[in-house]
Amino acid sequence: MKYVYYIMSLIPVSFLFHFYEYGQYLKREPATFLGFGWILYIGITGILSVNHKKRYVLLMQTIACVISLLLAHFLIEDNGAWFKPFGRDAAVVFIAIVTVTGQLLLRSFLKIIIYFSDRENVSS
Repeated sequence: MKYVYYIMSLIPVSFLFHFYEYGQYLKREPATFLGFGWILYIGITGILSVNHKKRYVLLMQTIACVISLLLAHFLIEDNGAWFKPFGRDAAVVFIAIVTVTGQLLLRSFLKIIIYFSDRENVSS
């Protein structure tokens, strides 16, 4: 299960988020599955990160953010009209920060639940 988390967390989700969103913008179509897919990814990786130390979660998400920035630099045009006012790179980093924040919040919530459920089992 440990390796599944590492593989899932190295997916450059912030790049894929903007790649899909910008591609739909160019086609003049709505990005229908964007929010659902992003929340699903945060949920799955948040659940998988429960058994990992916080520093490893942050390290893996930092690596994924760097990979996302590199891919965005080469594959997504820095369209000032779409990525205003901060630009493409800031948008990619912002989504990476929101993603890791969601994962850490879910991880913390699940750790609290596990702690109290184990505590009840011990006292019974």
